[in-house]
Amino acid sequence: MDNYSYDVFEKIKIEDRPNWHLYVDAVYKADPHKKNMSSEVLSKLLGVKNQGGFRYRGKTESPDLVVIFSTGEDIYWQDEIDNSLGLFLYYGDNKTPGNDLHETNLHGNEILRYIFGLAASDNIEDRKKIPPVLVFKKVGGRDVKFLGLAVPGIKGKPKKDWLTAVWGCNKEGDRFQNYKAFFTILNTSSGCDAEDGFGINLAWLSDIECGKAIESQYAPNEWKRYIRLKAYASLIAKQEKFAKSKDEQLPQDKLKKKMLKTIHDYFIEKDRGYSFEKFAADIIMYMDDAVASIDTTRPFKDGGFDAEGRYKIFKNVDNSIYVDFYVQAKCYAADNAVRVPDTARLISRIKDRQFGIMITTSYVADQAYKEVIDDGHPIVFINGRDIIEFVFNELEIRSDSDLSKWLKNNYGD
Repeated sequence: MDNYSYDVFEKIKIEDRPNWHLYVDAVYKADPHKKNMSSEVLSKLLGVKNQGGFRYRGKTESPDLVVIFSTGEDIYWQDEIDNSLGLFLYYGDNKTPGNDLHETNLHGNEILRYIFGLAASDNIEDRKKIPPVLVFKKVGGRDVKFLGLAVPGIKGKPKKDWLTAVWGCNKEGDRFQNYKAFFTILNTSSGCDAEDGFGINLAWLSDIECGKAIESQYAPNEWKRYIRLKAYASLIAKQEKFAKSKDEQLPQDKLKKKMLKTIHDYFIEKDRGYSFEKFAADIIMYMDDAVASIDTTRPFKDGGFDAEGRYKIFKNVDNSIYVDFYVQAKCYAADNAVRVPDTARLISRIKDRQFGIMITTSYVADQAYKEVIDDGHPIVFINGRDIIEFVFNELEIRSDSDLSKWLKNNYGD
């Protein structure tokens, strides 16, 4: 089913703003008859500039409104939204080697530092200076999808981790620093003082422009609650479990395909894939800091699993509990799927209050995937795409040569 859409062919007049709303996951369409920047949507919809992934209204040192436009075109810096938690990960706008982190043409990183500094304060007067952040993504041509109203920071995550400077490199291997920023997408379904409903009335823009963002009758209730009480009411969407296709489980761009093949080939050539078990255990430990321990089994004697571990629940309290889990690691080529016999062996090991992890450089075949979902088996799948995205974004290894060096340094020649 297609998303509901709205045509934005002309600039919206101030007097017409009360008739327009921003709805989560609605698409705002550009004029298909215009092929140049004159068809750009966000400038017509919100009155911001017509270019760039980071746009704002007002002064650089104290913006009134921030608009983040995620194109998904830069494979090195992929913004991400987690609908199950209501979280948005955004990478800043410095990608120039030798350049100061904050000195960018669009001033995006400078503004990020400013608003996250305000968000870290417990003073309401500081939070009142935080501008609304509207998040959009490109969905084809010049059409855009509204992802939601965001506020800086995440409930339960240390403030120091909300905004961090990370290193990256370009295709030539030259290094630069950029920001990694975590936002919460707010649930605006409670409406505002002026009206009910989850849509954000664009009449709010007029009050924002007058410096009355929080006093406005059109300001979403949950945004005002965040400003006043620092309360994060995240937009959490329950996600049904579906079997992922092969394409969804494997990287699709050329570089990441090559990097995944490098991982597979390295361990196959080293010892027919046995060392992959250690790599798999390390990746799982890296992915979730609640994993307390993982022990790999000896080659040829896995007994239906390749590693066993303990998962710590409520890790920050004295009487936390541990749950046992088993790992099956499959160093398969990209065209060789994990199938029912593979998952059946792992399932056979799981007892009450235990779970399993199937990690592979390949993908899980449709039948095996569906059987695990339909029968409710507590199995976590970590596929080839998951591995390479984690290596790429979290370990910040973004070239095939750097990956080869990292593998040799950590797992021997």
